[in-house]
Amino acid sequence: MTEVAVTFARDSGLVRTVRLVAAAVARRAARDEEFVEEVRLAVGEACGLLVGASLSDPGADAGDSVTVRMRLDGTFAVSVTAAESIVVAASRGEAALDPWTLLRGLVGDVEVRHRDGVVVVCMRWPAV
Repeated sequence: MTEVAVTFARDSGLVRTVRLVAAAVARRAARDEEFVEEVRLAVGEACGLLVGASLSDPGADAGDSVTVRMRLDGTFAVSVTAAESIVVAASRGEAALDPWTLLRGLVGDVEVRHRDGVVVVCMRWPAV
C-alpha cells in the first residue's frame, strides 16, 4: 500500500504542484498515461474548486488549508478535504450549473460530503 498526503495553503498557485504530486503517485499504480492524466486533471479540478472559491469569499479564513490524500491499495483513491467555508457554491440564475459536473465527468466514482464544517471530495478508480 502507498499513501501520500499533501496539505497546502489556500493558494491557487500551489494547485499545479499538487497535480504533479498526484500524477507521480498515479504512476505508481502501473497504469497507462491516460489514467495518470485523468487523475492529474481530477485532483486539479477538485483542488481548484475548493481553493478558487475561497479566494472569492471575503468571509473565508485565509489560514484555511486543503489536504489531499492519495491511497493506492488495489484501487486508487483520492480525498480532498477543506473547511466548508471555502466550498464553491453553484452559480445562481436561470442556467445554474453544478460546479462538480466536470469532476463527475472525469471520475466515475466521486462523492462530495459535507460534515462538521468540512467538505470532503472522495474519488475512486478501480484496479485493473
